[in-house]
Amino acid sequence: MGSKKSLFGNLVENARENKKTVDEEELHHSSTISSIIKTKRPRSRTNVLNKIADSGDSEKKQERQYIDDLDPRSCQIWHRQSRYFDLLDEQQCNDLISDFKSHIGQKTPIVIREIPRDVKKNSPEIRYEVVAGSRRLWSSLYVVNQFNDKFRLKAIIKILDDKQAAIECEKENDREELSAFERGMYYHRLLEQGVFDSHRQLADSLNIPKTSLQELLEFGKLDKKIVEVFSDPRTIKKSWAKSINQLCANQISRQSILKKTEDIAESDLDYTSQKIFNLLQKSGRMAVDLPSTSKFEAISKEIKDSQTRRVAIKMERTRTNKIRISIDNKISMSKKDIIKNMEDFLDECSK
Repeated sequence: MGSKKSLFGNLVENARENKKTVDEEELHHSSTISSIIKTKRPRSRTNVLNKIADSGDSEKKQERQYIDDLDPRSCQIWHRQSRYFDLLDEQQCNDLISDFKSHIGQKTPIVIREIPRDVKKNSPEIRYEVVAGSRRLWSSLYVVNQFNDKFRLKAIIKILDDKQAAIECEKENDREELSAFERGMYYHRLLEQGVFDSHRQLADSLNIPKTSLQELLEFGKLDKKIVEVFSDPRTIKKSWAKSINQLCANQISRQSILKKTEDIAESDLDYTSQKIFNLLQKSGRMAVDLPSTSKFEAISKEIKDSQTRRVAIKMERTRTNKIRISIDNKISMSKKDIIKNMEDFLDECSK
């Protein structure tokens, strides 16, 4: 077993020193190395995506090159990237920033490609698009600008068309946490911009369950004004998108919702995302007098009498948004305290 590990390690090390890539087909030509790979890698969604990426004729194989001295200032994010790069900040990238500033450094190379001729460069010195590794790019640019302008990235340069880039990006999405909103808008753009010809082709190529894809694509149907009223659109939930889209199918309801977005945008109040959704949903329903059909989170709370230790007040909200309150008439709690507890519970239900 030691000789097998040594053989595999030497191949990878030689490839790094020469800044060339070990062709995975050459590795699989060795039955010993092939058996190691098969026993070490369980089948997963990422492995399926790797298999999809490596499929096709030999002339379509992705050529690749490893480098460890990439200036992050020579990169810009892939123009179809799933993550909302402009919404990243120091807090969200703190783990990577700490690693980059310390001896730990960068653990996983980013995946880049040379910028196609038809893609606009953000500045003249830009040479590459980052297909996988948007948080690593953001963190490296932060470190270069704030602490160490000599910091360099490790990267794998690949020759990728947009379909292959989408698969690489999807593998990254499986590794890094990504909001449902970002995923949904990403899939919507891939379809809208013609990277994939149909929902089925996208689902098959990126190994996405078709029902999950349909749910995520609801985000792409939202009106731009509705998305913009949320300070951070990544907080929009799938159920919210579906509910608002259903309401917007009615023109009267749609106009009422869009009017409410204007009211919210002009307001000086700092609304939470949940509050904004509640206001939009309420506005749409009132416009056409639709009954409530949403499923709410069930909430239950009990308040005990301080003297008798009996349950003085029992309050609950059902999943159909019905409020039930029971009060024990043998308790010593004052009327003022009873009302205060009920008000607190109602406030909790409205969040």
